[in-house]
Amino acid sequence: MKRIGAFLLLLLIFAGCLTPGSAERLTESQLASYYDGAVFVGDSITAQLLVYVREKQQKDPGFFSNVKFLTAQSYSLYTASRKNLLANKPNLKYRGEEMPLCRILKEMKPAKALILLGVNDYIGETIEKGIGYDERILDLTAEFAPDTQIIFQSLTPVRPAFCKRHDYRTLWDQYNAALEAFCQERDVPYIDIASRMKDEEGYLKKGYSSDGKYHLKPEGLQLWLDALLDYAQSQYDQGLWKPEETV
Repeated sequence: MKRIGAFLLLLLIFAGCLTPGSAERLTESQLASYYDGAVFVGDSITAQLLVYVREKQQKDPGFFSNVKFLTAQSYSLYTASRKNLLANKPNLKYRGEEMPLCRILKEMKPAKALILLGVNDYIGETIEKGIGYDERILDLTAEFAPDTQIIFQSLTPVRPAFCKRHDYRTLWDQYNAALEAFCQERDVPYIDIASRMKDEEGYLKKGYSSDGKYHLKPEGLQLWLDALLDYAQSQYDQGLWKPEETV
């Protein structure tokens, strides 16, 4: 009977119904270790994630303990794509000094850099320019920090109140779609954090926004973390990564 069971399992794998590792859900700590040595780069939205992670660390000090954050209020994708500092613009700081992102990555040498930017660029109205900025970030990272893997994340959804002047729901969805296509073309990881936060009409779910626009309450931030952990699980399922304790 054991031989028959093993034979059936192999048949399911070869038929594509199962993949090696897909039946095993790793623990939260194991999945979080996928981001060891990573840095999250963003604006005030990513700063919210930092606060939420620190709150979770009060109960579990090891959770995301090997992750760093680089954030600045109103920081833009355009600024992140520049080789030199821009005067009179919000810039990132590293060790107390304002520096361009590419030079910070050169100093930090993170394993991964997860980017979520574009809100402060009115990105939905300038999608082609936005993708150009993304491409510039990749090129500069290859030049200054070639061992750092860039991972792009989708923009968060928006609430209806934020769409009175422009239909940012559609514009941001269009940018996210363009970014995902760009990542596929360049073979760069892309994590969709937006889909699970949307209601039936495609807006950020009611009760998930802290400002009635696009900033997130803890419920939304948890969905962001869930998306990150699910992405790590997908890498495990595909045999592309294993946490150290299971190697």
